[in-house]
Amino acid sequence: MMQIKRRYIIFFLIYKNLQLKYKHSVLGFFWSLLHPFMYLLIFLAIFSTAFPAIENYPLYVLSGLVFWLYFSNATTQLSIVFIKNAHLIKSFNISKTMYPLTELGGELVSFLLGLIPFMVIMYFLGLEFSLNLLYLIPVILLFSIFIFSVGIILGSLNVFLRDVGIIWNTINPALFYLSPIAYSYQIVPEKFKFIVKYNPMYHFLELVRDVLYVGQVPSEHYVGRCLLITSVAVVLAIFIYRKTRNGFISNL
Repeated sequence: MMQIKRRYIIFFLIYKNLQLKYKHSVLGFFWSLLHPFMYLLIFLAIFSTAFPAIENYPLYVLSGLVFWLYFSNATTQLSIVFIKNAHLIKSFNISKTMYPLTELGGELVSFLLGLIPFMVIMYFLGLEFSLNLLYLIPVILLFSIFIFSVGIILGSLNVFLRDVGIIWNTINPALFYLSPIAYSYQIVPEKFKFIVKYNPMYHFLELVRDVLYVGQVPSEHYVGRCLLITSVAVVLAIFIYRKTRNGFISNL
C-alpha cells in the first residue's frame, strides 16, 4: 500500500512540475522544442563552414545538443529543488529524495517528448533508423542516473551555501563550450585536449553519437568511461546527501 501511495505521489508531483513549467505559456511545451532548434540554426549559420571536416554537421550538432540541454535544464532545476520545495519538506514527513526524483522525472518527460520530433528531423538529416537505436534506452537511463546524482550533490550543498546554485549557473555556459557539441574533439589543440577529456559530458556525448550519429553499437570504451563516471557521481551523491539531509529543515 505504501508503495502504491509513493508511486502516486511521484506521478502527481511530476505532473504538477510539468504543469507549473508551462503555466501561462502560449506555446507551452513547444518552447522546449524551439530552444534547441534556435541553437541549431545559430550553429549552422556560424560554424557549419568553419568545420568542413565534420561530415553531416547538422546531425552531429543536433545529436549532442538535445542531450546537453537535458543535462543543463535538469541540473539547474535540481540545484534548487530542496530550496524550492522548502515548505513541503517542512510540512510532510516523506523522503526528501522524492523531490529531486520528481523534478528529474518532469525534465525527463519533457526531454523524451521533445526527442520524438527531433528524431524525425534527424532522420531527414541522415539518421539511420535501425535496431541500434534501441541502445538509446540504456544510454538515456545511465545519463539520467548521472544527472540525478549531480543534481543531488548540487541541491544538497545549495541548502547550506546558496552560492552553489549561482556558481553552477555561471559554470554551465562554460561547460557548454568545453563540450564538443558544435565542434569535434579532434580539432582541439593537443595541449588543451586534457580539459575536454576531463569533462564528463564529453564521454556521454560520444556515447550518444555512437548511436545517433555513427549509427553503431555504443563503443565499449565510452560505455566503460560513462559507467565509471556515473558510479563515482552516485557514491558522492549518497555521501553528501547523507551528511547534509538532517540539516535541511533548519537551513531552509
